[in-house]
Amino acid sequence: MQRRQAMEDKTRARVLAAARKLLLAKSFSGLSMEAVARKADVSRLTVYYQFESKAGLLEALYDFIARRGEMQRLGEVFRNTHDPLATLNDFIVVLTRFWASDRNVIRRLHGLGAVDPEIGKGLQGRNERRRQGVRTIMERFARVNPNLTSVREPIVIDTIHMLTSFETFDALAGSTRNLDEVVAIVRSHVYHAIGFVPANLG
Repeated sequence: MQRRQAMEDKTRARVLAAARKLLLAKSFSGLSMEAVARKADVSRLTVYYQFESKAGLLEALYDFIARRGEMQRLGEVFRNTHDPLATLNDFIVVLTRFWASDRNVIRRLHGLGAVDPEIGKGLQGRNERRRQGVRTIMERFARVNPNLTSVREPIVIDTIHMLTSFETFDALAGSTRNLDEVVAIVRSHVYHAIGFVPANLG
């Protein structure tokens, strides 16, 4: 039983690696379950058995990239319930590092999501979870900062959600800015959104 599971895990990893390579190809828009099966040297039925659909395969690939990009660190970030500003800073850093970890593949996954409703639905779910993360931090922040009124809070959440998106990261990073520079820019705009002025700038 353990050997069979190990073989299935190995096959799954090979299929995901094949899908990633095909996404990096110039003609990535032609990505199909058949093409992935050929690239991974497995049967088409094996790919369908493992992932059920193209959208399922790309969801699994996104999960794989997220684990490799250490998105699980967000769990640690949210366990800090005493300092919402520190939580917000760490949230920005973890997300920015993730976006940078496999930028070209993430860009192409988002591109496919824009033209394929089924793939787009999965990305929308991820975006909503990120929005909920922002909302949680802002609710904590509002309890200790009277300047963040209930009227402003939805606007602040929308603004930070936009600033922490892949699209914003990709535009800011361009071809010249490094990770630390992007983090600094996003942090500066987030601080402006919440009305926070660091002591060394006040």
